[in-house]
Amino acid sequence: MADLGISKEIFKAKDNTPTATASAELTDGQKACLRLVDDHHTSKEIARLLGISPFTVDQRLDAARRKLNAATRKDAAKIFASLEQRTISEPLVYEAQHLERQQYTASHKGPPSRVEQVVAKIAAHVSVPPIGGERHDLSRKDILVQSLNIAFFSTVAFAFVVAVLTGTFRLFQ
Repeated sequence: MADLGISKEIFKAKDNTPTATASAELTDGQKACLRLVDDHHTSKEIARLLGISPFTVDQRLDAARRKLNAATRKDAAKIFASLEQRTISEPLVYEAQHLERQQYTASHKGPPSRVEQVVAKIAAHVSVPPIGGERHDLSRKDILVQSLNIAFFSTVAFAFVVAVLTGTFRLFQ
């Protein structure tokens, strides 16, 4: 590993003290990969630094993501970093259930109207992937679903335009 310019310190916990149980279940390789993801490295870069294949990096990160119950590898890296720094605490037993309402009291608008709620609910189900070449954490399945989503709604919009134009032409005949 010395040839690759990386020390064995990545494999050791930063404070050399035991962390939370979820962190203890991770292997040293998974911990090393999570630390490098937290430092904004790609799978290829991590593979070069650790002297392993990118496939192995992805497997380690996926296993760590599942162990930490995270949605993405970046989330898993953030959780692991928090565990190492001991900044994650247990949720309060009597915590208020409606914390999202605080954002409405902070603003002067009040709660959203019925139309805004419907639009937000539809937008949650019909999402569009990011445009502009930004890196994303979409799996192949997510990419396929988003592509089919775009194809379906494009077809519906095109059919609507054709129906409107056909109706307009019949109206003037």
